[in-house]
Amino acid sequence: MKISIFADVLLISAALISVDGQSWTQFLNKHIKDWMTAGQCSTVIAARRIVQPPTQVNPRISCKTFNTFISTDDVNAVRAICGRGGMPHGNNGMRISTASFPVVDCNLVFQNPPAVPPHCQYKGVARNNRRIIVRCENGEPVHFHGSQ
Repeated sequence: MKISIFADVLLISAALISVDGQSWTQFLNKHIKDWMTAGQCSTVIAARRIVQPPTQVNPRISCKTFNTFISTDDVNAVRAICGRGGMPHGNNGMRISTASFPVVDCNLVFQNPPAVPPHCQYKGVARNNRRIIVRCENGEPVHFHGSQ
């Protein structure tokens, strides 16, 4: 009986996490900030605890090299990319928005010695009229692939 309950909980948990290991809530945290400016990159990334997770090559949490924020307060417009507000992009399951959004690309400023979270420093570049490319699961964006 205990094994059955554990298996059920494990299956439900797996169903809630995307292939990319990210949910809609995590996507919102990592990629959407209303009125985002280029000068806010370091502060927002630190406050939201956006980091590069450990890997086999680098087993420690480190500064994320690059992150993009969609500068909007209309999360439903971003969610709509997974429906009528987007269309297929390539043949890898991505979707591209039909509407344009302002974005801020945040690039890690390399420091010597290398910074570690939460002391990462970023240089931001604001870009207007960008179409957003995302991977969707269950009708919601879960992975930001880029903009054009």
